[in-house]
Amino acid sequence: MKALLKFVALVAFFVIGGGLLAYAASRSLDFIQSTLPANDQVLGYFALLATSGGMIGWLLVFLFRADGIIQRGTSLLMVLIDFLGEAALFTMDTLYRSGENGLVGRMTPDEIRTVILGMSALIALNIFATIVFELGRTEVLREIAEGAARDLVLFKALAQIEKDSETVADEMMEEIVGQWRGSFRSAFGTAEKLGLGRYEIKDQTQPRRAPGRGLSIWPFLRKGKASNPVPAPEPEQVPIEARRNGNGAKSPQENPT
Repeated sequence: MKALLKFVALVAFFVIGGGLLAYAASRSLDFIQSTLPANDQVLGYFALLATSGGMIGWLLVFLFRADGIIQRGTSLLMVLIDFLGEAALFTMDTLYRSGENGLVGRMTPDEIRTVILGMSALIALNIFATIVFELGRTEVLREIAEGAARDLVLFKALAQIEKDSETVADEMMEEIVGQWRGSFRSAFGTAEKLGLGRYEIKDQTQPRRAPGRGLSIWPFLRKGKASNPVPAPEPEQVPIEARRNGNGAKSPQENPT
């Protein structure tokens, strides 16, 4: 008997919950389709994902897929938001149709406009919740935390490098200047390397040619004279004895007496 009652209670739970949910969804769908053109009425079913459909979907996500406080908190919050949106939307549709039937006053255009804007905001909020849910995964949070820690260490290291750069520059300056001096002396340490002291000295012994001097035949005349030399005079015949005495006079021993 107890088992039978449990089964009846379970059936009653699903009948009541499912029936009321179907009624609320039908009224929400009626209001949504009233805002759509006649050839786009099927699009109203997609809008139910932000009301009754979204409430059931987020509830299943909370029970079977959510992991961590961000995902669980997001899914549970969206279950409550979609429930409130569903309740507000089917209530407005009931008032709208009752006003058309004359049971209550008609809804003003401003009131209808407010409901439409609220429905659009509810759809946008569901889309944003899916993004937050995915970012709330444990792996993503760990990667974000590690990346933030790595960036913090890098920024501090760069700040310390910038702070110590002047000290390092002062320590290296003397060595760098010394190396520059050595290189400069090696490259430009003499007057020749600087391009100084290289002057062309002209030969001053070379005879200068008189300006305006014409062609002369004198060299050719000298050449002709040289080809016919004048014979040198023969030496006078001097006796051997005279040459021995150094003059042409006869010695006393040669004069007969």
